[in-house]
Amino acid sequence: MSTERLGWDPAMGIYCPRSKDIKPSYKIADKFEGVYGAGRYHVHWVIDVGQGEKVEKYVTVAVISAIRSAEVCGRATVVYEVVKFSEKENPKK
Repeated sequence: MSTERLGWDPAMGIYCPRSKDIKPSYKIADKFEGVYGAGRYHVHWVIDVGQGEKVEKYVTVAVISAIRSAEVCGRATVVYEVVKFSEKENPKK
C-alpha cells in the first residue's frame, strides 16, 4: 500500500537545517536532527503549495498555535509562521 493511502501527506516533508535535506516524515529515525529532544515545536516542515507546474515550497519557522494538536481524533489545527523555502536564509518581511 502506498504511503499516501496510509495517511502520509506527500506535500509535507521535514527539513534538516544542518544537512539541508528534506525527508518524508515517515522515513526519519527517532534521533533525526531537529526532532529528537527538541519536541514538535522545533520541527521545520517543508510544505508544497499549489498544483501542477505552479508549486511553491514553504518552510515553517515557528509554531504560532498548536491547540489540541496532540489529539488523535477530532479537529486539531496547527498554525505556523512560514517563509518561502527559497528565501529561508534571508526572509523578506
